Amino acid sequence: MSALRFAIELAEAAQGQATALHVVNIAPVYLESLDPNGYPISSASILSELSREATQHFARVKVELKTSIEPGFRVEQGLLHQIVIKTIHETEADLVVMGTNGSNGIAEVMMGSNTEKVVRTAPVPVISIHRGQKISQIQNIIFPTTIDLDQHRFIWQIRALQSFFSAHLHLLYVKTPDTKETDKTLSGMLGDLATYYDLSEYSVHVTHASSEEKGVLKFATRIPGSMIAMGTHGYTGLTHLMLGSVAENVINHTREAVWTCRLSEHA
Repeated sequence: MSALRFAIELAEAAQGQATALHVVNIAPVYLESLDPNGYPISSASILSELSREATQHFARVKVELKTSIEPGFRVEQGLLHQIVIKTIHETEADLVVMGTNGSNGIAEVMMGSNTEKVVRTAPVPVISIHRGQKISQIQNIIFPTTIDLDQHRFIWQIRALQSFFSAHLHLLYVKTPDTKETDKTLSGMLGDLATYYDLSEYSVHVTHASSEEKGVLKFATRIPGSMIAMGTHGYTGLTHLMLGSVAENVINHTREAVWTCRLSEHA
């Protein structure tokens, strides 16, 4: 509900459209156990009933939301992250908004949340919502960054995000034990980065932490009304298990909204 409300607010502000997606995923074993006729027949009847219930529920939700736009609604069957990607292409969506409860421990390492999988594979930016945030509450964009002068398209996205929310931009460098430069040097480099990319309404920050993830999370707790904006390399399979993603870890452990987009698509 929080993600849907946020998505509709975004669509209203951007004079765009919002489509709610309900994904039904039923294991074949479960389906077969419900009907002696077997998987094909029982799956069709169950999916039809679940789709009907989802449509009725969405009709009630629309009344509660009292929005000025008429959001679309789709019911699909399959794996959530695959259906989201399919829907992005079919609807020509330019943004995904997802709710997430995060994940921890073994589940996080071995499987990851549905939101993580979408973040890794989506060809468009993804906003992950953890609580009932309103777009009017977002006054700060926290942008953890390296000193990279070859990320023009990605920075363009960051500037567009900042402009949309009329937010203050916090350029953040997380200094880990491996970092050799002094705080003063890093702050100067962040300032040079801002000048190079012609950024405005910004401030520079250097924070110390044992890892990039911990530094971002610690800094975010100090900035109320914020959205964290990060890039992700979109690693999958064995590479993802070995290297992981700072952005996905932050999504799992922060309570702030997180905007991500794949760096491989926006170099």
